[in-house]
Amino acid sequence: MGEFGKRALTGAAYVALTLGAAAIGPFTTWMLFLPVCLIGAREWHRLYWGESGEAPRVSYTVALAALVYLTVGILPMVPALRVGHAALLTFAMLVLLVFQLLRSGTAQPARVFSFHLGTTLYVAVPFAVAARMVSMDSRVFMGFMFLLWTSDTGAYLVGRSVGRTKLMPAVSPGKTWEGLMGGVALTMLVGWLLGRHWSVLSPSQWIAGATAVAITATLGDLLESAFKRAAGVKDSGTVLPGHGGILDRFDGYLLAAPAMLLVILVLA
Repeated sequence: MGEFGKRALTGAAYVALTLGAAAIGPFTTWMLFLPVCLIGAREWHRLYWGESGEAPRVSYTVALAALVYLTVGILPMVPALRVGHAALLTFAMLVLLVFQLLRSGTAQPARVFSFHLGTTLYVAVPFAVAARMVSMDSRVFMGFMFLLWTSDTGAYLVGRSVGRTKLMPAVSPGKTWEGLMGGVALTMLVGWLLGRHWSVLSPSQWIAGATAVAITATLGDLLESAFKRAAGVKDSGTVLPGHGGILDRFDGYLLAAPAMLLVILVLA
């Protein structure tokens, strides 16, 4: 099978599993994204540290991601608990990490702490947000995914057709301002359509969420490209045929999912 065929097959499986899990319920979504989160944490460890001898153990990174994912993804589904409880417990974990970090006497405390913070906020929390949105209503998460896919597709099509002005050539030479604007416009159109037909969120929430998703998804793509460029690697991993690693497939999602949730909560 050629490279395009692998990408198409992997993409189709990704769409089917994501939407199917959301249709069943939040726990199914949480179970689906758990291994995704843990593999993503391993890839993040590789991107950040490379061959550095100062790196914490990979098992510690995966364990931290699992704990944060459990806290943020599962606890808000318990009727007696709320998002604030999950945030408080996540903060408590970071406090314990600081204590352990200072006690260990590492030669690079700032770099290690930044890495742990990245594991928490860049990897674990965004993947846990999926189950959180499904727990509100499966259509919230499905709509978010439609917006995310529209942003990617719209930016690609418009950028390829009329793109001339480079967005950030030092990071990703292929992205243009025209592509970004086209992606934002098409995503807002889909947000407007969702607002008319899916009343689970208000029209303003859908449109504002669409705008946030289109912008942050592009930034997430660029951010991961910058990480890979700094690490000197082409892909974050090899787990997804035709796509590379988990972080390659979910680069836009990692910033867009928390942005969508924040918009929903602020405009509630």
